[in-house]
Amino acid sequence: MNLNLELVLNNISSPVLVAKPIKNEFSNIIDFEINYTNEEMKKAVGFVIGNSTKWSDFEGKITSDVPWFPLALDAIEGNTYDSAKYYSPSTKCWYKIDMKFNEALGVIILTFINITSEQDYYIQLQKSLSTDVLTKLPNRTTFNESLRIDMEDSNFNKKYAALLLIDIDNLKNINDSQGINFGDKLILKTTSILKLFQSDKVKIFRYGDDEFAMILKNFDSEASIVNFTDCIFEAFQMQQLKVSGGIALSKVHTSQVEELIRFADMAVHYAKKNGRNNFTFFEPEMHRIFIQHLTIQSKMSKAIIESKFQQYYQPQFDIHSGQLRGFEALIRWNDEELGNIAPSVFIPLAEETGSIVEIGNWVLETALKTLKHWQEKFDFHGVISVNVSPIQLMQDDFLYNLERLINENEITSSLLEIEITEGVMINDINATIEKLNAIRNMGIRLSLDDFGTGYSSLSYLQQLPLNTLKIDKSFINNITSEDGIQANITQSIISMVEKMGLETIAEGVEYQDQLALLDKFNCNIVQGFLRGKPMPFHLCEAYLDGDTSALLKN
Repeated sequence: MNLNLELVLNNISSPVLVAKPIKNEFSNIIDFEINYTNEEMKKAVGFVIGNSTKWSDFEGKITSDVPWFPLALDAIEGNTYDSAKYYSPSTKCWYKIDMKFNEALGVIILTFINITSEQDYYIQLQKSLSTDVLTKLPNRTTFNESLRIDMEDSNFNKKYAALLLIDIDNLKNINDSQGINFGDKLILKTTSILKLFQSDKVKIFRYGDDEFAMILKNFDSEASIVNFTDCIFEAFQMQQLKVSGGIALSKVHTSQVEELIRFADMAVHYAKKNGRNNFTFFEPEMHRIFIQHLTIQSKMSKAIIESKFQQYYQPQFDIHSGQLRGFEALIRWNDEELGNIAPSVFIPLAEETGSIVEIGNWVLETALKTLKHWQEKFDFHGVISVNVSPIQLMQDDFLYNLERLINENEITSSLLEIEITEGVMINDINATIEKLNAIRNMGIRLSLDDFGTGYSSLSYLQQLPLNTLKIDKSFINNITSEDGIQANITQSIISMVEKMGLETIAEGVEYQDQLALLDKFNCNIVQGFLRGKPMPFHLCEAYLDGDTSALLKN
């Protein structure tokens, strides 16, 4: 380059870079060769460019938020953009990216136009719109931009940055049960705790109704971030405030702003899934499972439309007489690509997405049609049990649809048993009891499934209009162990339920000694692989027709 021209460019206050297109054998531009950078450019991005001679060596290291290569290609076509911005942690300045193609010289001229004063004004203007009214903390409006700057600042200083997302546990339920004013006090209490940790290395945001975000920057190590977040969690425990948190580390987990947010959010999800009131660090396995769940959700939507689900039926037997009591309807799904997908995998996903309502309606309708068919063909008067999700149960039209299906199939309502889980008691217990009473008034049986694994209490149990209580498999597994603990618990449950006038069904009975002990305890019904596995429709028909070999056993 001409020395006089170079002297002029080095005295320009704006960073300037000149690069020449590199073409392949097909005349396609595949890269750019850096021919020149002035002194200001070296100040702005020299720490990244170093001795690089090609565009591809450094473009992603400056900031991934600016599409450098596509912008250069567009500049050759004569297109320019005003939206491309870059913050330089070395100069502490904001720049607008300007690219032009000089056809005569055949080079791209990249100029950084300093817009720091404009950006500062914009930030001040936004601040008035970005402050949470209740907590006086910055809200979500400027969060992404702050996170991007702090990630780049930590990267420049060769330090560690992290994002901690915090949710107040069960705030919605607290608002519903104790009022919004009480909920607001919890939000302010959370704010006070977090402000104890605020510094030039820690920023706090009101991220959502029950969510807060903390940006940690310029920490010396991963261990220092672990120790710091442990202190935050302990501060909440000391104040007896239950929160769930998710932490993702910049550079360690990702260098992308949006990914860091998504990863921290995944970690929060796992914290809640593992009992709430804990902080969880993101792990790559979480992302793998997330992608797997997305795949299953996509396939599940298609499976609903194309009726790809199957109904299986597991027999239940009277423990004393050995007579068939009835069947529990169980959904099964075999995907052509993924194979058998367990209900324990796809049912929770269906509940998250709301698809459980459609799936639950299909199970109920299929079960009632089957019951009607067996009544006509085999004079079957056993019970058909159908699991109903709390989400499905609380739908406004659930009772209407239930009554419609019973009338359409002309079945005796007492032969239908609706199985609910203890999850129905999480929300409005009064509304739940009212709906369950309406079901009982229709002559339908009610069973509490998985007793002892969730939110059960004697007070709730006495309020629910139940016919049957199912003892969870987790109790039955160790019922014959030498210490006798599970046996004593199971016997106490059966005795208590018997005094309440309810039937008991033991789930997961797989061995003869379990059956003998349950018989001794005066359990009423057994269900499990010892007496019969879940069976497809045709094997159930064969069994009802008298072929006992059709029964699938251990």
